[in-house]
Amino acid sequence: MLGGINTFLRRFRSDETGASMVEFTLMAPILIALGFGAGEFGRAIHQYHAVNKGTRDAARFLARVPVTCPPGGGVGSFDDANDVTRAKNLAMTGYAGGGSPIIGYWTDPSTVTISVDCYDNSDGTFRKYSEIPRISVSVALPYQDMGFLSLLGVSDTITMQIGHQQIHIGE
Repeated sequence: MLGGINTFLRRFRSDETGASMVEFTLMAPILIALGFGAGEFGRAIHQYHAVNKGTRDAARFLARVPVTCPPGGGVGSFDDANDVTRAKNLAMTGYAGGGSPIIGYWTDPSTVTISVDCYDNSDGTFRKYSEIPRISVSVALPYQDMGFLSLLGVSDTITMQIGHQQIHIGE
């Protein structure tokens, strides 16, 4: 009887039918997770790139509109308040007049912050201007995932924070 058990065990160890099914069963969840993770990461990079381009375009747009700086530096302002609205539209939609958002859920203009800092150049370090305006455009946009991060238990909101600064070059 002991010889029969040894023969059975020897045959069982050398039999490889079904081994690939067992290996695939063990590896499938890992491969699926890697696939979804790569998709989520690619989507995040795409959205970051789109927001980055919009923010840069808004700063470049505002660098060409008229700006008023107080003597001696400080916080400046745009001569036309509509330019700020146009810049926010440009960042969010790609068009100064507005339109559909470049990222489907990015519809809140309060996520775009615009400011003008003026630096005193009365000592003439740089030619031509006594005040030098610098336009800053920043975006703080919460990232909305496809659901994979929440499936993994990542409950904290991921926020894309992007900023661009542009020196005022005028018209």
